[in-house]
Amino acid sequence: MKGDRVSSGIFGLDDLVAGGFPKNSIILLAGGPGTGKTTFSLQYLYKGIVDYGENAIYVSSEEDFNEINTSMSAFGMDFEKVSNEKKFSMITFEGSTEIKELISRIKNSAKQIKANRLVIDSFSSLELFASTYKSVINELPLSALRLPSSVMVPTEAIVRKMLYKLISSLKQLGLTTILTSEFDGSTKYSRYGVAEFLVDGLIVLHYSSIGQKKFGNIEIKKLRKTKHTHGIFDYDLTEKGFEIFVEHGPSIIMK
Repeated sequence: MKGDRVSSGIFGLDDLVAGGFPKNSIILLAGGPGTGKTTFSLQYLYKGIVDYGENAIYVSSEEDFNEINTSMSAFGMDFEKVSNEKKFSMITFEGSTEIKELISRIKNSAKQIKANRLVIDSFSSLELFASTYKSVINELPLSALRLPSSVMVPTEAIVRKMLYKLISSLKQLGLTTILTSEFDGSTKYSRYGVAEFLVDGLIVLHYSSIGQKKFGNIEIKKLRKTKHTHGIFDYDLTEKGFEIFVEHGPSIIMK
């Protein structure tokens, strides 16, 4: 951690975001399948632990510990070691897990290892089951709950309330957080197009191919409290991990 900034741990990214993410911020990382969201997120956690002494929690609905330890070892990252040292904690959940319970598990884990960093992979899973979260629905305004039984409470309203609840809890814990989100190339960067307006930052990953050549692009759409660089930059997964080629300059300049 550098003052009020938290290093991203991503090669090249800190140069684009004034030295790192704002401390205690919530970042939405959106991208399609295969764009490297999980690698990006785990590298953010691992580098925070080994380079800055910032313990970390990984919350996953899809991965298990052996899978992440094996996949990240290809980049020289030993999650088994940092886990044994009580510097890293992993929480697995099903999308149908009540959000109140998940927040409680995060709080307990954060207290146990004195965590500074958090990743929820993926927020899309929480959105999918948002309409089943009774603890969120019960906190909605009475006007919404008094709708005729034949009318469903809009899912967008539930997602918005859930995210407010989640963000408030994470900020109280002092966690600088990445939420991953599936992005299909439309104008929405989350399932219901709500999260991107409530979070502090939005980073979008694209992966394309021309003939046999495949390449990734990253764009920082927004980052509060930060004079960030505008433009679309190339990235790739190298032997070091997720790496942005800042020295090449933006492949597309955005204004």
